[in-house]
Amino acid sequence: MISVAELGDDGTFGVPRVVLEEAHHLSYPQVFAHDGEIFMIPESGSARELVLYRAAQFPDRWVRDTVLMTDRDFNDATLLESDGRFWLVGTERFGYGSASDTMAVYCAPSLRGPWVAHPLNPIAVDHSATRPGGAFIRQDDALVLPVQNGSRAYGGGLGLMQLERLDASDVRFASPRPIGAGPAWARTGIHTLNRAGNVEVVDSAG
Repeated sequence: MISVAELGDDGTFGVPRVVLEEAHHLSYPQVFAHDGEIFMIPESGSARELVLYRAAQFPDRWVRDTVLMTDRDFNDATLLESDGRFWLVGTERFGYGSASDTMAVYCAPSLRGPWVAHPLNPIAVDHSATRPGGAFIRQDDALVLPVQNGSRAYGGGLGLMQLERLDASDVRFASPRPIGAGPAWARTGIHTLNRAGNVEVVDSAG
């Protein structure tokens, strides 16, 4: 399920309330605005589908807008609009393989598709730097993707990986720069990082 909680001016959160529930697992919601509407793409890999939801009444009511992918176990899909095309970066489970170590990329001419696999898929196989851990971050002229480091444990760490090239013929990232937990973080790992305006949110898988 997906829940929402209001962030007050004093920095505290209200009581979470459920806004989207399905028969299968939902997590990692990427919420964004496009063409005057608000959309969300949550992870639903266990249902072997990836669904675009549209806010009928933000943030409390969501409707299924478009099924972007079917018959694929695609995890932590992270959207990027670049050079007039739409891209999804995530990890894809093939057969009995891991859901966390195989990066795949899909592209489409519009948000609703059709979505096609990049010819270089799988882009990389690596437990330390392939599963997204948050939305792309713009730093001046650069694009940076948070990536999970699951080499020791799921949710064990996070890095920032700069996108060097993304087009129809190539996908290239720089080596990730690890994010270390500071003294204010009383957890054993870092799972995701997201930023909206002056607010940054991190979470732990444990």
